[in-house]
Amino acid sequence: MSLRKKFFSIAIFLLSIIHCLLYGQNIVIKYVGNSNTSINLTYLYRELGNSTATLNRSNRMLTIKSNKPEFINCNDIMRSTIIYAEPNEIIDIDINDKGLLIYKCNKSPIRKFESEFINDCYEKYGPIDEVFVKKILLMSKNKNKQVNIDENYENENTLLDKYFEEKKTSIQFHDYFKSVFWSLSLINKMNNPKEQNTAFNDLKTSFPKANRLINVTEYRRALICYTLLSMKNLKTKPTVNNFLQFTSTHFPNQIIIDYLSYYKIKFSLLQSKPRIDNISLNMFYNICKNKQFTSEIKTDFNKKTSSVFLKKLIEKSGCKLAVIDFWASWCKPCLEEIPYSLSRIKEYPQIKYIFISIDKSKSDWINETKKRTDVFNSSNSFMISEIKDENLLKSWNVTIIPRFILLNKKGEIINLNFPRPSDPNFKTIIDEILSKQ
Repeated sequence: MSLRKKFFSIAIFLLSIIHCLLYGQNIVIKYVGNSNTSINLTYLYRELGNSTATLNRSNRMLTIKSNKPEFINCNDIMRSTIIYAEPNEIIDIDINDKGLLIYKCNKSPIRKFESEFINDCYEKYGPIDEVFVKKILLMSKNKNKQVNIDENYENENTLLDKYFEEKKTSIQFHDYFKSVFWSLSLINKMNNPKEQNTAFNDLKTSFPKANRLINVTEYRRALICYTLLSMKNLKTKPTVNNFLQFTSTHFPNQIIIDYLSYYKIKFSLLQSKPRIDNISLNMFYNICKNKQFTSEIKTDFNKKTSSVFLKKLIEKSGCKLAVIDFWASWCKPCLEEIPYSLSRIKEYPQIKYIFISIDKSKSDWINETKKRTDVFNSSNSFMISEIKDENLLKSWNVTIIPRFILLNKKGEIINLNFPRPSDPNFKTIIDEILSKQ
């Protein structure tokens, strides 16, 4: 091979690596077990809040596009687990005979030991959370078992260092959990009046390192705790406007200001209180420099919506039946039904599926529907604010989700509480109705 051809081949190879690094990397979480139990995961929470996924026997794989390491949380109440994964790793997860999540990776065998540390820590000292949350969870889980509740996380730190010294955790995993335990200790101390000032000062020493720590969920919670307690000490009401003003004047690090201002606006939007006025919203846009945060909030507060009339939509589709699915991006049982809904859509092409989200955040709804383009599209997926059949919605009285309603081709009610797609009765009833038409 000539030097020129050799150089060209090397250049193509390097370009392919660069492209992979920038665009083509994925983290795959794969459920390899046979339990009927669903596993709820939270991931990619660094920038735009939480994304969730549910894995089970019918939906075995989660693919996360990422060119950097990620921490994926399993936030099921009885199996609190954090999975560390790097780009292009495939993490196999399962549930052991104790009901705890276990995982491994063929590419990185050390992941198996990291999984063992999480479960070892959980069984000895309870969930990795604030002490008052630990107490509540342990009361429900371990009624007859004595578990040491360590408020300062000294035992967990000792166990972590032991695993690290035995080369059973990666340095990234070790450093992350060091930050987790330190942040949780601070939260506990901040809520203890005798230790509060010391904890405040300790947290302040971390501000120059916030660029790294902001990726740790517990550190972000410590920042929120510090802000609310400081405002309380100053006898300042935690209104949106006051919170934003405090944030913009008391923190030297822009990354902290960005996160806290985003948190307050987003939290208030999702909780519908306190009210977000135009002054507060404009203040947020002025103090927050993170373009992803500001773009998401602008989407949430965009008043422009389309007008959708369900009866006209159903009649126009020419379907024999219509199934209305009320759901939300934050509703785990709703997300569990999505793979089953896809199966029903393929099985019954003569049925019109309509997904109506009750999300308060438009951006959360958009992000979730983008993840499942095989299910959601512009002709079947809407926010409840877009539906103009107001009298129809009132008569349905949807107070709990997921909720399914079966209609005929004229949009008239057949069943106000129709079985979920995962329920065998769904198919039985549909087949019976279709056989009579």
